Amino acid sequence: MKPIPQKTSLFSFDTILEKADLKKGQIVADLGCGKSLFLLYALSTLVGQDGKVYGVDILPEIIDTVNREIHYHDLSSITPILGNLDSLRGVLIPDNHLDRGFLINTIHQSSDTITMLSEASRMLKKDGILVIVDWETHDSPIGPNKNQRIHHETIKETASIAKLELINEFKPGSYHYGLIFKKN
Repeated sequence: MKPIPQKTSLFSFDTILEKADLKKGQIVADLGCGKSLFLLYALSTLVGQDGKVYGVDILPEIIDTVNREIHYHDLSSITPILGNLDSLRGVLIPDNHLDRGFLINTIHQSSDTITMLSEASRMLKKDGILVIVDWETHDSPIGPNKNQRIHHETIKETASIAKLELINEFKPGSYHYGLIFKKN
């Protein structure tokens, strides 16, 4: 069997996972998972056999790639879902279903940040946790154009509309900020 893809050096997944306070048996989702299996695999390991992991992406070819990788590595606790986070009810995960949600390098790609946060919140259980990691707005040698980046203060202000309360901030890497919200 081929090895699971390695983690990135852009930020610390260990820090992100530690801050998420994951427990066995939880239901979690990587919202905007992309084709890397690393976070999905780490999440499935942490929530265990009684837990469930969703990998959500808007691109069908990404979901196809994730599906192939899941089957190749026999990771039955991971379910890929084609979904649009910029549309209310654009993801086929039920209301109040997730213990944890992750938006990792995703929010800057949104055409409607309020809708994306509201859609993530809709899927979270009461007191569920949403972890957001995205690009700092300062110049960096890599990453999206500076004008595509969303300042963390904007996310904090917008989150209350989506019934999300900021409970922690952290620094996952040199070029990223980390925010942790709890659903009210």
